[in-house]
Amino acid sequence: MQYKLNRHLIPINDVSEVKEDEILVEIMTIGEFDQAHEGTYHHELLMDSLEHIQFCKAEILRSCIIGTVLVPDKQDLLEKEFGFGFYIHKGHLLFIDDTGFLQKIVSRLPEIKPNDENTLEARFFLELLEFFINDDVLYLQRYEDMLVSVEEELLEGDIEDFHTDMIRYRREIMTLNGYYQQYTEFMQMIAENKNRLFNAEDCRMFNVLSNRADRLYDNTKMLREYTAQLRELHKSQLDIEQNRTMRVLTVVTT
Repeated sequence: MQYKLNRHLIPINDVSEVKEDEILVEIMTIGEFDQAHEGTYHHELLMDSLEHIQFCKAEILRSCIIGTVLVPDKQDLLEKEFGFGFYIHKGHLLFIDDTGFLQKIVSRLPEIKPNDENTLEARFFLELLEFFINDDVLYLQRYEDMLVSVEEELLEGDIEDFHTDMIRYRREIMTLNGYYQQYTEFMQMIAENKNRLFNAEDCRMFNVLSNRADRLYDNTKMLREYTAQLRELHKSQLDIEQNRTMRVLTVVTT
């Protein structure tokens, strides 16, 4: 799919429809990208990354930025994830996705309001990246609420389902922890703007988004520490239960 970007995305049939003050946005499959950009330097680098998207990363080239984004599926953190590649050049945004999911996301992005301080490329890319972490503060709050419930059950002596729940919670929190760490470093690298593709205000906004991701990373670190404390509490509750059992057996034996 091809679009021209002004205040919002407008589908087009030919790139000649894109005016000088508008941005060309393309969403391609890996096969389409391979065919359309074969022989270019960024094509070779990006194709290597697209074969197995493993994390969020950005590579700053002389006149463009390429990279991949990998986002865990919050409905199934341990089994599902969504990844896509991107290429950013002056006046051109290209996204590579075989799933069709990115197409649905860009149609839900808010209208881009005119702002002389930001470039259109940066504003659109920022809106897209922000979409993936927009409600994550509330999402992490759910984990804190679940861990508080586990703690209350432990204090009430209900320890039977502890391991089943905590192993899953801990693994999911670790998945989010790694994701936010990658996301923070990914945004920081773009904000460094080594090829001067963006202006100062663009870089400031990338740093703002990086700081948001960093705070989410800190939240997951605290949640990991909370799970460790609950494991210690569980161990203490087991010791108390074993001591009670031993006292009963001692009395019976006596």
